[in-house]
Amino acid sequence: MKLSILIPTFNQDCTQLVHDLLEQLPQDAEILVADDGSTAIPIRDNNASIAELPQCRYWQAKMNLGRAKIRNLLAEMAQGEWILFIDSDAQVKSKDFIASYLSQTEGNQVICGGTGNYDSCPSKDKALRYKYEIHAEKKRTLKERRKHPYAQFTTFNFMIQRELFMQIRFCNEICDYGHEDSLFGLELKDRKIPVLHIDNKLIHTGLENTPSYLRKVKTSLFTLSRLEEKVQRRITISAIAFYIKKCHLKGLAIWLFDVCKKKMKQNLLGEKPSLLIFKLYKLGFFCKIMP
Repeated sequence: MKLSILIPTFNQDCTQLVHDLLEQLPQDAEILVADDGSTAIPIRDNNASIAELPQCRYWQAKMNLGRAKIRNLLAEMAQGEWILFIDSDAQVKSKDFIASYLSQTEGNQVICGGTGNYDSCPSKDKALRYKYEIHAEKKRTLKERRKHPYAQFTTFNFMIQRELFMQIRFCNEICDYGHEDSLFGLELKDRKIPVLHIDNKLIHTGLENTPSYLRKVKTSLFTLSRLEEKVQRRITISAIAFYIKKCHLKGLAIWLFDVCKKKMKQNLLGEKPSLLIFKLYKLGFFCKIMP
């Protein structure tokens, strides 16, 4: 088999995504969906219907395993020579999405398609996440992704030779949200494995409201704080925090964060959040929790 499309999901209805992929799925390919212990029963039951579709398999975990473990399990179950990871909150943009990936397999091992966003903010309570993603998208142009192939690596939409993936895998120690893609990108860089970036985007539809997004950001920062120090020093926000600590300014940074965090949060929860304040909020929070 040439290709296995792997979709991990948690409390996200991905039936439409699977149907859209089936419309362009080659005969020598399959779609595997793994439910990571979803707690939303109607969504879980709806996703279970995927098992009845042609060229599809569906697996359900009894408990939440985390973003890394569920992806590793999908790769173990896959039968394809290539595996294409897609997040369950993705939307297919092109009728040639799969064909565009398969046309690039000759001479490559890892291929990233990219991430796209809605043309406008879906609702006011999602302003922070939307503004952040739109700003990030400007850094994710094909030119920039090819200029910084490892720094721009993301697990949202990428294809890799299964044999290579099984040698690397995602870090099973990461059970909570955040930074499994950072670690994987660094591992590819350390192994000197080229990453080809192409213009083959999926639309990111899973924009959270601001309170939910801030909770996810805090979780990702806690995850980052538990990684090895040598890894933290290679990721921008933690590298800056270590520099602040080296300059004996960590105490001052924490004090400033405690003094300003209420007003910063008010800004972030508003209709016109500042990305600069968001950066400072994350940095101050990380300084407070770092070892």
